[in-house]
Amino acid sequence: MSSRKGPIHLEVSQAAHGEGTRRVVHLRGLSAGADDTVDVFYDLIDDAIVPVPALLDGFVLGILFYAMQHGQPIHAHGRLSRQFLRNVFEYQSVWAVWRPDRYQQVDIVPDEIDDEYQVPARGTAIATFSGGVDGTFTAIRHSQGLLGEAGYPLGDVLLIHGFDVPLDRQQAFDDLSARLKPVVAGLGLRLHRLRTNLKKAVRQGWEHSFGAQMASALHNFSHAHRYALFGSGEPYHEIVYPWGSTPIADHLLSGSAMQLVHDGAAYSRTEKCALLVQYPQILGALQVCWEGTDRSHNCGRCEKCIRTKMNLLAVGAMDPGCFSQPLEINDVLRLRPQNRVQVGELKSILSYAGKHGLQGAWIDALATVVAQFEGEAPVSRHPRFLQSLRDLLRRR
Repeated sequence: MSSRKGPIHLEVSQAAHGEGTRRVVHLRGLSAGADDTVDVFYDLIDDAIVPVPALLDGFVLGILFYAMQHGQPIHAHGRLSRQFLRNVFEYQSVWAVWRPDRYQQVDIVPDEIDDEYQVPARGTAIATFSGGVDGTFTAIRHSQGLLGEAGYPLGDVLLIHGFDVPLDRQQAFDDLSARLKPVVAGLGLRLHRLRTNLKKAVRQGWEHSFGAQMASALHNFSHAHRYALFGSGEPYHEIVYPWGSTPIADHLLSGSAMQLVHDGAAYSRTEKCALLVQYPQILGALQVCWEGTDRSHNCGRCEKCIRTKMNLLAVGAMDPGCFSQPLEINDVLRLRPQNRVQVGELKSILSYAGKHGLQGAWIDALATVVAQFEGEAPVSRHPRFLQSLRDLLRRR
């Protein structure tokens, strides 16, 4: 492999900071070889006593998509595991095939390659958790032993400030933390919080890089956990790629110290909700919204909120408690999916409704919207859409 531009130099320092521990990734050589240093911090808010990271695997993942897009090798000033180097080579191969117009493989060069890293005597797991459907499904089934011997020993979950909740919204993050703590405690889990400026400091296409960025955050806990769980997005039969998290590639974000596990892809989002409705208190605290002005609560009007209302209606949750207003037919009719993932999610709700013999005006409205987005005419201008809209409004 060869790269056209100068390397990105990556060094890591650690110190006590405020509520816990701050790790800083010092990056020199961004912007095609510039000497300026960009600092990316990871604040382990609730963890004051943390060992210095033995391996830098996760920190490389944090900037990988930037490097691949700009054709810059990464020089890690420290140790990387051999297993990680093998995995990240293949991970880059995946993206170079998926998007050769945007990404190329780059060299990852450490000061030292660790062939003999010994995982400490612990086999517990940590999972990303922001109160959404996918993360809650993963948290429930592993913490409550629903998978028997096939489950992972989940003890902790991680809430990240700087991804869905922007860094400048501290109160929203505090409110979300307070909202989720009883849920986490009720499952017998411990909540960790991590604050990072990674998403803001190193510009990378979020729809492609979010899995690697989340893995970067999770690797900060490899000193305490052998496994890290990602709640799946799309099910196996509806895999969308290129996308930042898929069962095709997420396991390649692993290294010798931590194994990344893509969890729950045998289930659609609606099928996951069928488990969630068995836990009313947890369902009432469900947090799915990332577009509303208050990221600690669901706005009830954005695409994801409307879609989640339909997920829950399909499994019989008429008033789940996590939304302040019920689903309106107009909410469904004004949906405008922005990508294949959103279209696939809407189709999966229709599929679930069909398999279970569900009927209703909101299902007809959803079918109309999906049909128009799969056709050539824009939904808002299609004559069948307009006629369906009039018919549905008369039936209300």
